[in-house]
Amino acid sequence: MKLLPRLALGLSMLLSAPAMAQELRIGIQSPPSTLDPHWLLNLSNTGALRNIYETLVTRDGQMQLKPGLAQSWRVLDDTTWEFRLRPGVRFHDGSPLTSADVVASFQRVPNVPGNPNPYTIYLAGVTAVEPVDDLTLRIRTNGPLPILPTNLTQIFIVPRSVAEKGNAEFNTGAAAIGTGPFRAASWSTSAPLVMRRNEAWWGGTVPWETVSLVPIPVDSARVAALLADDVDFINNVPLQDAPRIRGDQRFALFDGPSVYAANLYLDVERPNPPGVEAEGRNPMLDVRVRRAMSLALNREAIARQIMEGYADPTDQPAPPFVFGALPDRPVPGADPNTARALLAEAGFPQGFGLNLFCSPSRTPRICQAMAAAWTRIGIRTTVEIVPQATFLTRRNKREYGAFVTAFGSLTGETSYLLGSQLHSAGTVPGLGTLNFTGLGLPQTDALIQRARATLDDASRAQQLRELMQHTVDHSLIIGVGLLRSVNAGQARLSYKARADEEVLAVEVKAR
Repeated sequence: MKLLPRLALGLSMLLSAPAMAQELRIGIQSPPSTLDPHWLLNLSNTGALRNIYETLVTRDGQMQLKPGLAQSWRVLDDTTWEFRLRPGVRFHDGSPLTSADVVASFQRVPNVPGNPNPYTIYLAGVTAVEPVDDLTLRIRTNGPLPILPTNLTQIFIVPRSVAEKGNAEFNTGAAAIGTGPFRAASWSTSAPLVMRRNEAWWGGTVPWETVSLVPIPVDSARVAALLADDVDFINNVPLQDAPRIRGDQRFALFDGPSVYAANLYLDVERPNPPGVEAEGRNPMLDVRVRRAMSLALNREAIARQIMEGYADPTDQPAPPFVFGALPDRPVPGADPNTARALLAEAGFPQGFGLNLFCSPSRTPRICQAMAAAWTRIGIRTTVEIVPQATFLTRRNKREYGAFVTAFGSLTGETSYLLGSQLHSAGTVPGLGTLNFTGLGLPQTDALIQRARATLDDASRAQQLRELMQHTVDHSLIIGVGLLRSVNAGQARLSYKARADEEVLAVEVKAR
């Protein structure tokens, strides 16, 4: 998939020559697989394409909502929102942004043929989008939808002139037109995405003439590229290399809190789940066993020693700064004696056998520490690191009795985590979609649904905090550690790590 010849740059020259003052080369772990902003929802695509396209509502590095292409919005009634567009915004082709472009973009989202993972989840509940005038539109929903502004941070806006184009036409560059700080200049599958400054960007000065997102999936190669000055900046720095980079005055390490948490998920439904050896029983059905497993963990040591300080201890499954999380909850210390007593009280004085399945991304060290802690209290644990290509497939088939993976509350609100993982699966469309452990009770489901439909922010936050408290108290989803966003770059650069772990080139600046 190649861009139009008139847009192409000499990539070999671009990537082999030393960086010019107005050029920024970013080595990224996962490259975008498309230039289509409505095709294949995943972090690799949204993170890269946010440099080119924009949304009505955006968020800052700490996940707080702020105006984007919409300068304001308000609730007219329980099922109607009104958005006022920012005046003077132009697309890369020079056409002005109007409400008709927003309508066309929303209509395109569910109608891209063959889309393997569409963005439609973020338009769930939306029944109509109506232009009022060029700069005003109304969005109608099928009921109260307080998370609509949050959801709209994921819906990119394109001009109506390209809204009927297909995925292939975006990937050639012909339709890759946004309003963002950079224009698409050159891209092909697994090759760098090269972007040029949008001189007319409404958001202010764009610090780079050219930005290249260079795919370097292998951790060691990405670090080597930075050290050799082949790139200026890298994301997802491997922990073992962070101290070396931090100690080298030629480079700077940029790390900060992330929305991603390493969470433990236990099967609480089936009588004899995979990977559990307890004479045909499922010990994890008993809350005392789940609490014992949580109490056995030395979260402080995991964060400070195992993760070398690039994690923070927690026992809740979302960061405390996320809307609806528990902001001041103290993290319990390890208490193996109480953990053993709880196991005995639950009828497992000799413990049991457990195979802990572990995602290969960022969590293997944590899993090994958990296994050691559990073995000390009698839960004889082995760890199986499942290759990334099959981890999610096997999880979705419920082939795990206990597993650890990193989960990020990318909406900036716990309603997504609670609605997708704590709500019963298969009872309400769109809820329980990531519930692979059998969680869910009718009374809990009702509380989740009520919170998601509460328009008053203070009331909704309190309801979500109560649900999070219930989740922690009953060890339903067990938080183990909050991961940190770790990036690195040349010392001449400044950058503040984002909690969503996206890298926006406009936020990387020269000192």
